[in-house]
Amino acid sequence: MKKILCALGFLFCVSAINADERSMSLNTEIQVLPAPGPVVIDGKTDDWDLSAGVWSYNDPTLVGQYSLWTHLMWDDKGVYLLARYNDPNPMKNAASGKDFQQSWRADCYQARVIFDDRAKDEHIMHVNMYYSSFDDKPYMIIKHGGFKNKEPYDATGPDRPDQLEKWGPTMANAGGSIAFAAWPDGKGYNMEAFWPWKYCRTSGEPLKPGDAFVFGIEAMWGNIDGSMLSQRLADGIKDDNVNRIFMFRARTGWGKAAISDKGKLQITEQQIELQKIRLKNFEDYDSYGSVQISYELPEKRDVTIAIDDEQGKRVRNLFGQYPRDAGKITDKWDCLDDNGNAVKPGKYKATVVHHLPIALKLYNSCYSSATPPWVTDAGKKLWGSNHGHPTSVATSGKSTILLFTGTEGGSGIQLINDDAIIQWTDGNEFVDGTMDDKFAYGLSRSGWQKKTLLFKFKLKDGQLVVFDDADKSPTSTLLPDTEITNSSSIALAHGSLWVCFPGRALQKVNPSTGAVEQTIEVGNLLAVTDRDDKLYGLYSDGKVATLDAAAKPTDIFKAEGLEKPVRLGISHDGKRFAISDTGVNQVIIFSPEGKKLNAVGSVWKGEDRPAGKFIMNDLVRPLGADFDHLGRLWITESVKTCKRVTCWDEQYKMIDQYWGQADYGAMSGFPLVFDPTRFIAHGVEFKLDPNPDPWKRKTNEQPIVYHPELANERGFIYDYKGHEYACGVPGFNKPDDLSIFKRDKAGIFRRCVKINFAKVVKGKPEGGRAWIDKNDNHAEDAGEVTEKVDFRSIYWSNGWVRPDMTIMSTNGLRFDLKGMTAEGVPLYDFAKPETIKNWVKISANQGSCGSPIMDMAGNVSDGISYSTVDGRTGSYPNLYGRHDAPAARRGVLIAPFRTNGVVEDIPNIGSMTALGGDRGEWFLMSMDGIYLSSICQDSKSRITLDETFIGQESFGGFIWRDKSSKKVYVQLGGASYRLMEVKNLETCVKEVKTLNVGDKDIAEGVEIAKKRQQQAVPEPDTLRVAKVNKLPTEPAPVLQAMNRPLIDGSVDFKVGEPGNPAVWWRASLAHNNKDLAVMFQVSDSSPWKNGQGQFTHAFIGGDCVDLQLDVPGRGPIRILAASVGGKNTVTYWQSKASQKENPMTYMVGNNVANATEFDVVKRLDSAKVAVDAGINTYTVLLTIPLKDIGLDKAIGSKITGVLGVIYSDPSGTNRAMRLYWHNKKTGLVSDVPSEARLDSKLWGMIELDK
Repeated sequence: MKKILCALGFLFCVSAINADERSMSLNTEIQVLPAPGPVVIDGKTDDWDLSAGVWSYNDPTLVGQYSLWTHLMWDDKGVYLLARYNDPNPMKNAASGKDFQQSWRADCYQARVIFDDRAKDEHIMHVNMYYSSFDDKPYMIIKHGGFKNKEPYDATGPDRPDQLEKWGPTMANAGGSIAFAAWPDGKGYNMEAFWPWKYCRTSGEPLKPGDAFVFGIEAMWGNIDGSMLSQRLADGIKDDNVNRIFMFRARTGWGKAAISDKGKLQITEQQIELQKIRLKNFEDYDSYGSVQISYELPEKRDVTIAIDDEQGKRVRNLFGQYPRDAGKITDKWDCLDDNGNAVKPGKYKATVVHHLPIALKLYNSCYSSATPPWVTDAGKKLWGSNHGHPTSVATSGKSTILLFTGTEGGSGIQLINDDAIIQWTDGNEFVDGTMDDKFAYGLSRSGWQKKTLLFKFKLKDGQLVVFDDADKSPTSTLLPDTEITNSSSIALAHGSLWVCFPGRALQKVNPSTGAVEQTIEVGNLLAVTDRDDKLYGLYSDGKVATLDAAAKPTDIFKAEGLEKPVRLGISHDGKRFAISDTGVNQVIIFSPEGKKLNAVGSVWKGEDRPAGKFIMNDLVRPLGADFDHLGRLWITESVKTCKRVTCWDEQYKMIDQYWGQADYGAMSGFPLVFDPTRFIAHGVEFKLDPNPDPWKRKTNEQPIVYHPELANERGFIYDYKGHEYACGVPGFNKPDDLSIFKRDKAGIFRRCVKINFAKVVKGKPEGGRAWIDKNDNHAEDAGEVTEKVDFRSIYWSNGWVRPDMTIMSTNGLRFDLKGMTAEGVPLYDFAKPETIKNWVKISANQGSCGSPIMDMAGNVSDGISYSTVDGRTGSYPNLYGRHDAPAARRGVLIAPFRTNGVVEDIPNIGSMTALGGDRGEWFLMSMDGIYLSSICQDSKSRITLDETFIGQESFGGFIWRDKSSKKVYVQLGGASYRLMEVKNLETCVKEVKTLNVGDKDIAEGVEIAKKRQQQAVPEPDTLRVAKVNKLPTEPAPVLQAMNRPLIDGSVDFKVGEPGNPAVWWRASLAHNNKDLAVMFQVSDSSPWKNGQGQFTHAFIGGDCVDLQLDVPGRGPIRILAASVGGKNTVTYWQSKASQKENPMTYMVGNNVANATEFDVVKRLDSAKVAVDAGINTYTVLLTIPLKDIGLDKAIGSKITGVLGVIYSDPSGTNRAMRLYWHNKKTGLVSDVPSEARLDSKLWGMIELDK
C-alpha cells in the first residue's frame, strides 16, 4: 500500500478528459445576441446579456491573470462589443492615440473583422481598442484593408486608402464610441465599444438573424507601465491549423460572429465548464475515497483537511489549500495514511479549515532605490549589489553610471537618468567605469572568474559588445588574478583606455580590441579619470595633473591637507575637482588653482560610521565621486553597512540618497514588532517612507540611528517591560551564537546576552558558554559567564526567543526569564535549563526541513513536525528535497528550510508559523500542523514578475503580528527588505468532523486508490541517435503535433516537469555520418528569451537548449544554443584539454572551494542553430559537424550524455528552471558553479547508429 500514495503524490495530472485535451482556448464562433434594451457605453455590464461569451486564454491555469471574455450584441443601430480582461496590470498602454502601429504593444484588444466577406462591398477592419495610460483616455483606431500597398499581398489583400478616406481612422463621426472601467479588485477591467452599421457596412444596413460576419480576436497585455508587450493570445479562429503568431494576416483562418435572434443562451456556462475540464488536466482539486467529509462554505474559499486518530496523532493530511466553491461540499478520504498504508477501523477526527484566499499587500520597502525593487517584465533593473557595496560613479555628457562590487543576482553597473531611474544594468561586478558617447567600459575584479577583466557595453541599451579580437571575446583579461584594490580606476583619453592599479601598474588598453598595449610603472599615481578626452591623474602626495598620450604628467595643482586620497572627479566645466579621502571620510572640492572650495562630510577617522544618531551629511569610505552635466556631485560610500549613493547640489546640500541593495536574500534586517513605521537594515534604523509608491519612485526611507552591533545580525525587536530588545533569532546559516541586544539610553542597541554554542564531539557536547552583561558595562566581567552550556544550533537556526524573552535552544532546552536588572538586562540561569517535554525530533538533513520554534502556549513546531502541550503530534508530508522538487502545487511543501517567526491569535486557529522555502514560496502552517496557505511564488512555476515573486534562495524574512495595529506582516527577501501585509487570516474557520471508519470503508478506499494510480509516460532509459540519409534544414513548426516526428527516421522522446504538465519539451537526434542534428520542441510561456551578453555565461541568462556528452578522447563536453546579445549562438565547453582555449573558472567569490573550471570555452562557429518561436512554444534545430565535437569516431558506439532545456523567467533576463532527460538533480538555478559543472555520473546512455 505504501506505493499507492507515493505514486499519487507524484502524479498530479489525472486521466485526460475525452472532451477536449487542448490547453489553449479555441473558439471558432461567437454568438451576437439581441440587445435586451438600450445600451450605454460606460464599461459597465448591467445592460448586457452575458450568456453567450467566449473565454480566451493560452493556459487554463492562468485565467485569473491572463484571460479574456468576449461578448457581442446587436440592434438596429450597430454591434456592441464587451471585453472582460483579467489583467494584473489593468489598462496599461503607454502609446498615445496617434499611432496604430504602436498601440498593440501593450494592453489592447485587436478585432479582425470583415463585413460582407468576399462581396463587392467587403470591408476589412483591424480595430485596435485600448486605454492610453499616457493620454489617460480611451481609443478605438481602425486600419482598413491589408497591410501592403503593393504586390505580393498577403491574404488580407491590399491596403485600402480609399476606405480610410471614406470612413476615417475612427468610428467617432459615425457615432461609434468606447469606454473602459477598471475592476474594483484591481485584477482586470471591462472594455465596451459600439460599432455603427453605417460605419461597418458599405450599405449601412443592419445584418439580420442568421447572417454572420468574420470576427477574429487578438488580445494583448502590457507590462507594469504599459511600455512593452508581456502576454498575447489569438482566438476566434477556424481551427488549430491557423497561424496564431501571424494572425493579423491569416484572413482565411479568422472565425465567425453569428447574428442570433435569441438571448439567454447557455454558452457562458459551457465555457466555464470547459475551462474546468481543461484545468483538471493540469490541476485536479477533487478528492477521492470511501469516507465522506461534508461541510458548507458561505463563499468561494481555500480549504485544508487533516485527519487525526483518537489519540490526537495526525494520520493523514488529506489536502491543503484546495479551492472550493460556495455551498455544500463533500470531500472524500480513501482511508490511507500519509505513508500510503491503510488505517485501522475506528473513530477519527477530520479538521476542516477554510478561509478566503490569503493575499499579500505591499505596505513598504526598504534599502533599495530601484523602481520597483523587484524584477519586472522590463528586466532586472535592480539597484546595486547584494554581497558588496558601491565602488564608483562616472559621468560623460548626460550619462551617469554607478558601479558596484560583490554581485550575485544584483547589479554591478547601472546607467541612470537625471531622475536616478535605472535605464539598464549588468550583473557582473565592477570597481570603476568610464564612457564615451557610444560605449561604457567597466573595470571588473571578477570574483566569478578569478581574473581582472574589461567589459564593454553599448551606452544606449547596455548590450554587451564583443571586442574586435580574433575570438570576438566578450571580455578582455587585463590581469590573470584579482589582486587589485577597490580604488583601481579606468579612464578614456587620447584614443585609449587607461587602467590604474595603485601600487602595481598603469595599463594602456586598446578600447576596440581590449588588448593591453603598454604597461607603465605606476609610481605614486593613485587614480586616473577623464573629462573631454583629457586624462587626469591623482597622486599620493595630493598632486593633480594631466597626463599626455605617453602618461607624462603636467601638474595642475597640489591639494593640501589630504589624509588618504583615493579617487578624483572633475566637473564638466573643469572648475571643480572632487577628491575622495577615505582617511577622513570626506570628499573635498578644490579649484584648478588648488584652493579648497568645500568639503562634503565631517572629519571622521574610522572604517565604519559611529554608533548613534545617523548624520546624513556625513560619509564613510567615500570611494567614488564625480559631477554630472547638471553640476551635481555624486558620491559612493564603499562599506556593506552603509551601501549608499548620495547626490549633492552645487552648494553641497544633499539632494537625495540612494540605498541598496539588501544583502543576499535580504537577511540582515530587524522588524520592530510594535512599530511598522520603522525597520533596521544592515544596522541602520530607518523611518520608513510614509507614502511609498515603489512602482513609480524609489522609497524615501530616512536613516535615524546606526547600530553597529546589529549590522551583521538578524532577528526581531520586542518591547518588554519598558525596554526594547533586539533578539538575534532565528539567525543565519551555520550560526555561531545567539545574542540579545538592549537599546541603551543613547538609543543604541548593545549586546547584553550572548550564548556561544556547544559543539558535539563523538556524540557528546563540548564547550558552550553564556554571558550576561549583568552590570550593563558592555564588558565581560567575573560572575557573568556560565560555562559548559549545552546550547546547540542547527544549520538554519540558532534557536528562538519569544516576546516574553523566554529562550529556546534547537536541542530542546528552555531558559525562562528569571528577572531583570535595574537597567533592564534580562537574567537567566543557563546552568539549569528546563527540558521541553513536547519536543519535536529535528531532522539531521538540515536544508531540507524546517527549524524549531515555540509559541506562547509552549507548542513546538519546526513547520513540518509539531508537538502541542496537550499531547497532539504529527507532521506534514515533506515529499522532496530542496531545489530538486517538482513544480509547486497547492498543499505541497517545496524546499522548506526555516521557520521565520510565530503569529499568535489567528481566529479559530491559534498560532502559526511561516515556513520559508528555498525556491521562493513560503508556507503558513499552524502550530498544530495545519497547512493554511502558501504565499509568494515558486520559481519553477508560471511566475508573474510582481512584488510577490522573490525567487530562489530568499534566505531572509520574518513574519510577525504588529502590537499596535494587530496586522500580520512579513518581510520578504530579495533586492530590498520587502514589507507586506498578510490579508484574510481573520477569515479562518475551523470545523471538526467525527469519522467512523469500518472495514468496508477501508477496503473500498484502498480499491479506489489503486484504480487512481497512473503511470506517467516514462522517459527512455537510453537515447538513440538515428542514422538518416537526409537531415532537416529548418526547425519544426512550433505547433507540430505530437504524432509527427521531429526528424523523419528518428525517435522522439519527451521530458515533462512533474506536477506541471504545461512544462515539457521533446527532442530527436539524428546523424548522416557527417553532421549531428538535434531538434527540440519546447513548451515555454516566454519563448526563446535570454538576456545574457556573454556566450560564456549563456546558461544563466534564460532560455537555452543543452547537449552534454562524454566523448571518447575528449571527456565531458557541453554544447549549448541560446540567443546571446540578440544573436543565436552555440557555445562549446570542454572540461579537460591538452591545449587550453579561453579557459574559464566559474565561481562565487564567497565559496572558492565550489569553483568549476574548464580548459576550453569557445563559440562553436561551425555549428548552425535555427529557431522558430511562437506564443507558448519554440522549436530549435541544432546542426553540428561530428568531427568538431569528436563524435566522428564514435559512430556505432555507446556514450553517456544528457539533453536539457533551461527556461527563462518572464523578463527573459534570468534562468528560472532547468529540465533534463535522465539527470534530475538540476533544480538549482542560483549557483553558477553548480550550473556550469559537468557531472557524467548523472548522465544516461546514448547510442549512435552506424
